[in-house]
Amino acid sequence: MKLSIKSIALATMMTVSTISVSTGLALSGSISAASAQTNSRQINRQLQFQPQLCTKSSIIGNWKADIVPGGDDILIHLQISIPAGKATQQGTWKFVGSPGQTLNQGKATASVQGNTVTLQLWKSQSQNNVTIMKKMGTMQGNFQDCGSKISGNGVIDNRDFNFNLSKF
Repeated sequence: MKLSIKSIALATMMTVSTISVSTGLALSGSISAASAQTNSRQINRQLQFQPQLCTKSSIIGNWKADIVPGGDDILIHLQISIPAGKATQQGTWKFVGSPGQTLNQGKATASVQGNTVTLQLWKSQSQNNVTIMKKMGTMQGNFQDCGSKISGNGVIDNRDFNFNLSKF
């Protein structure tokens, strides 16, 4: 098999053009004199990345969300606080009205398994001079955005809803 200068240059140019697709090289010149120039701006843009360093996600802190129960047009402002230092992850919850007034409140318990968070909302009620704890609802979701948000669904007072809790 006999190869001419033009066929070798064409084969070289095809190899270079294959590389240019993946590295951002631009070809200039004719078949007999192929040369490659890099577009450094394009390569720099492709190589830049923003590392997102995350600490281990924690339920400890103050959380808030606006929730709308399914089939309802009422917006509920929910705040949950889980302080550090407790053996079990216990805290408080409250529903807040528009002028900042607490409409309902109680205790919250939280459990975390990997990236999954389960919150239970409890309310104390008096019956026959005895205070009992009644479960108001359960929320289950996953940590998002390096642990600054929890998204999921839940049930409160037999009403389904989706939620997006944010740390504040």
